[in-house]
Amino acid sequence: MSSFDSKLYKFAVETAKEAVLLDRQGKHQQAINKYMRAAEILIKFMKFSNNKDMIQLCRKNSQDYIDRAKVLKAQIGGSHSRLTQTAPSRGSSQPKEDNIKSEGGGAYSEEEQELIESISGTIVTESPDIKWSEIAGLENCKQILREAIVLPLIKPELFTGKRKPWSGILLFGPPGCGKTLLAKAAATECKATFFSASSADLLSKWLGESEKLISSLFKVARIKAPSLIFIDEIDSVATSRGGGTESSGERRVKTQLLSEIQGLKTSDKQRILTLGATNRPWDIDDAMLSRFQKKVHVPLPDLEARSAIFMIETKGVEMALDEEDFIELGVRSEGYSGRDISNVCQEVIMLPVRELDMSGLLEDANKEISLRPITIDDFKRTLKNIKPMTTGNSLKKYEQWADEFGEQT
Repeated sequence: MSSFDSKLYKFAVETAKEAVLLDRQGKHQQAINKYMRAAEILIKFMKFSNNKDMIQLCRKNSQDYIDRAKVLKAQIGGSHSRLTQTAPSRGSSQPKEDNIKSEGGGAYSEEEQELIESISGTIVTESPDIKWSEIAGLENCKQILREAIVLPLIKPELFTGKRKPWSGILLFGPPGCGKTLLAKAAATECKATFFSASSADLLSKWLGESEKLISSLFKVARIKAPSLIFIDEIDSVATSRGGGTESSGERRVKTQLLSEIQGLKTSDKQRILTLGATNRPWDIDDAMLSRFQKKVHVPLPDLEARSAIFMIETKGVEMALDEEDFIELGVRSEGYSGRDISNVCQEVIMLPVRELDMSGLLEDANKEISLRPITIDDFKRTLKNIKPMTTGNSLKKYEQWADEFGEQT
């Protein structure tokens, strides 16, 4: 067994042990994720192993893990599994023209046009072009957002009466794990107007300006419905009220935001969904948390996702790597976020250029030069120098908060 095979098999065994421990603790959703992850690693291991006995053992173990995950899913699936079964397939889900409001043709009144202009300098209004396929991993997060955002907009007839779609979703998890990309991809698929605002965009030093800006944002969203309002770093503008350092202006801003997210001024025909993102969910005010009916944990990428991110971030660059090398990079980068891996790839891509520059070969502008292909050793050296930003203690804190308030994925 090669050193690579040994590491992959050891990684699978450790993951399976974690799954069993979570299973015994009653943390079934987390156990399902770990069981499936262990099975995936063993299946990859079998592709590279030449030991028939090991292959047979791994095939049996992987099937056992999958079977156990199915049992746990059946126990906790309930209404969620029924909803997934009745949802239309992605290939056939095409939005109807009468469900999409056109932004052209001068359809807005003078007052509405003034409102739109009032936020244009601060709030980014865009039509994102990010597809689900461009986001590696996070399949469960994608499905939750699809059920919460996409289906109610493209199939509104399914969400009538008591079956109302959610009006608020909170994405929480470590920095750099794709929360903003998920929001953009959801807006792209359902053809909604996408409003992107950070806490800095919503706060003003002038008295009353912040409340006015928040009010204008939601008014424009109602005008351009269906709309998706994405508020990044929402913990900065929605911290717990009643603190000793809180000013009356900050309290009014929170009250205004609470009122708007609750949708008191929004009719059933004006489909607006507020999507918040935070790295510190425990700092958010309880009343604000209650406005977000779905609290979705966006975790660090798993092995398969990490390998895919390395491929995505180095696409088009000449490389001397094969599929097995990318799997090894996925194993070596455990604990790295998508942004961490992107930083690693950026550093590696620059190495051939840096070597030529340091050797003086770039001094002559007329001299033709060629860059060497990137190798697996380049990544190994860079991974030793660039460490992940999220620590083990932070991950435990996210998992504990997810157990208490959120929805494990």
